[in-house]
Amino acid sequence: LLLSEYIQEVGRGGRDGKPADALTLVSEPTGWFNPEDKQRQEFFAHQMRSQYRQAQQLAKQLPAQGEVAKVAKEFPNGAIALALLDSAGQLEWIDPFHYRQHRSKKSSSLAQVSNIQQQAQSQMNQYLKTRQCRWQFLLKAFGFTQEAVGFKCDRCDNCS
Repeated sequence: LLLSEYIQEVGRGGRDGKPADALTLVSEPTGWFNPEDKQRQEFFAHQMRSQYRQAQQLAKQLPAQGEVAKVAKEFPNGAIALALLDSAGQLEWIDPFHYRQHRSKKSSSLAQVSNIQQQAQSQMNQYLKTRQCRWQFLLKAFGFTQEAVGFKCDRCDNCS
């Protein structure tokens, strides 16, 4: 779960105008801090990095322009490679079934996208472990650094 996804979920509470409470369940034996969970998380991160590397190599073999079904049929991991290339901004979709590869200076490398995802996951872990005001943490995380200075919500578990 990414911090932005977490905010989206907890933001649903109170939309009806009534007070709402949010509870994030994290426990030592079954949650984020369990060594097995950490190993699982590292395994998936390793798998993702591996997929990004494979996609980068496969991208060199893929047609510059093509049809998704043909790529998926010809290359075993072709559809995954296209999805990862798309997430890095290296594809342009002509329609839902046809793509065109482009490598502009503005598009991210797959390694950059992988690093950004790892940083986002790390940010969520930091949020769960923080001792500071949770709202202050969120303000900083989303770029409201001036507003976060000295902020205390007096409502989160760390402030109350």
